Amino acid sequence: MGLRCKGCGAEEHVKNGLMRGKQRYRCKACGLNFTDTPPRGMPLRVKVTAVLLYLSGLSMNRTAKLLGVSTPSVMTWIEQFAEVYAQKPEPEGRAVVVELDEMWHFLKKRPTSSGSGRLGIVLQGAWLTGNVGAVTPPP
Repeated sequence: MGLRCKGCGAEEHVKNGLMRGKQRYRCKACGLNFTDTPPRGMPLRVKVTAVLLYLSGLSMNRTAKLLGVSTPSVMTWIEQFAEVYAQKPEPEGRAVVVELDEMWHFLKKRPTSSGSGRLGIVLQGAWLTGNVGAVTPPP
């Protein structure tokens, strides 16, 4: 397999001078000038391994440490994978707004202060078979 154009992948090219001491080529198909340098970034196999490790339950930090890359890189690869392969779920059923301050009265008899004035949204759907309770740590 010969040298391929970095723009269109075609193999037909001609020499077109030197660039910083490296041979420069011009693609006959698209006209792009390019040099024979290795591609930038991590290989696809490393990115796929990172996503699989994360999906298997490892944290982003641990995945990055195992593969010898940065945590933001792992996060970017996971986000790119999710954009392509994971559809954003749409809520089914109806949404009910619940004020979590209603929990205050139930927990009032405890010696420590509990409760929250925050609003929460509870989605009701076929997957919900019982009551829903939400517990948040005190601010």
